[in-house]
Amino acid sequence: AKSLQNSRTGSVYIVKPKQHGPEEVQFTVDTFSRAEQLLGIPTNTLKIGIMDEERRTTVNLKECIRPAKSRCIFINTGFMDRTGDEFHTSFYGGPFLPRAGVKKAPWLQAYEDWNVDTGIETGLLGVAQIGKGMWAAPDSMADMLKTKGAHPKAGANCAWVPSPTAATLHVIHYHETFVQAVQQRLAAGGHRSKLSDILLPPFLGSTKITPAEIQRELENNAQGILGYVSRWVGLGIGCSKVPDIHDVGLMEDRATLRISSQHVANWLYHGLVTREQVIETFKTMAQVVDRQNGTTEGYHAMSPEFKNNEFQAALEMVFNGINAPNGLTEWTLTKFRRAEKARQNGSRL
Repeated sequence: AKSLQNSRTGSVYIVKPKQHGPEEVQFTVDTFSRAEQLLGIPTNTLKIGIMDEERRTTVNLKECIRPAKSRCIFINTGFMDRTGDEFHTSFYGGPFLPRAGVKKAPWLQAYEDWNVDTGIETGLLGVAQIGKGMWAAPDSMADMLKTKGAHPKAGANCAWVPSPTAATLHVIHYHETFVQAVQQRLAAGGHRSKLSDILLPPFLGSTKITPAEIQRELENNAQGILGYVSRWVGLGIGCSKVPDIHDVGLMEDRATLRISSQHVANWLYHGLVTREQVIETFKTMAQVVDRQNGTTEGYHAMSPEFKNNEFQAALEMVFNGINAPNGLTEWTLTKFRRAEKARQNGSRL
């Protein structure tokens, strides 16, 4: 049979997310090297795409690229996980801005520019790609077409999209912007971003928000958590299109879950919301999510009892958020998914 290849050079391309700094990148490189030895394939066959989505990786990005210099095929910002890590890293420092304000805070643009600047400075041009993050609204292709052209204009020659349709449309942006010329112009201008901006957490500070604004933010976070967790725990469905509080389908995954759960946990810790308020809001939003999933086969409604594994998992995401390693959600999801499978099977896993 004719052999099939997805690479003209015989390489295997592996995206490596959630690495915290140079030591973990070095561990990945060592693992790849050992795998090549065991499989008897040429050194550097296994290539690595470095996701820059944890603060320790961002501020040490040059040193993360160094051990992978013979394997690196891209560096890529991942603003969703990066936001979740920012929340957990700076958890005790103070309450964070509402999420819309977090996106406008100085740290985020500095982070995006720092990634491009570092890629240029370390010689990636013409050798490896510099990438940008996900468009999370699969049904809003007209909006994506209007706005995601900003990525190549910022010096990125690849980006994440949620579907083949989105990928086909996003290609248009690379015909509109000659990224190589943008990168050359940025290279001539020198490093733009400052480390001090990256290290400035998006705290609420002196910004005033009303009780009504706090409640709306809590409702939005709670609905997003429940919408994703109810499908993951109850149906075993991971990343998928989940209706938001306005019934708009958004791509939800563990990165968005990390953001929402850490944000509520942070506001709870700093007293912007109470435990009772969180529980009551989650009960109200559970009814919204139940309605949104009313025709979903196998869906296990959370209301009116609010005692099933799906609902309890969502609450634990928040109430144990301060103790979750790096703010990640895998442990809680897995714990309650196993409990739900045992319930469905009438046994204990």
